[in-house]
Amino acid sequence: MSIGERLREERNRLGLIQQDAQKIAGVSYVTYLAYEQGKSFPNAETLSSLHSAGFDVLYVVTGVRNSSTLSNEDSSLLADLNQVDEKGRTLAVTTIRSLLDTYKRLS
Repeated sequence: MSIGERLREERNRLGLIQQDAQKIAGVSYVTYLAYEQGKSFPNAETLSSLHSAGFDVLYVVTGVRNSSTLSNEDSSLLADLNQVDEKGRTLAVTTIRSLLDTYKRLS
């Protein structure tokens, strides 16, 4: 399997469309398409951006899954969280922590 195929697989695992991934990567749509088609390859900066959104970059580059990879649901949730501004992120984290604390007390 090629880097482009693994990149597409990761995008699908996270429930993203190509336009979402190209925005996360910070590249044009045509450039992102070229990555998935194997016509060109993402640089380190682009891979870093994709990693921040939940892509398993180790897998994309080497074909070896990162043993600490999150579940699809967790990765998708983190990808959504990474797409909101700092205010939204703070609100989401505070809400989740509050819900978890309540759940622990009730359990």
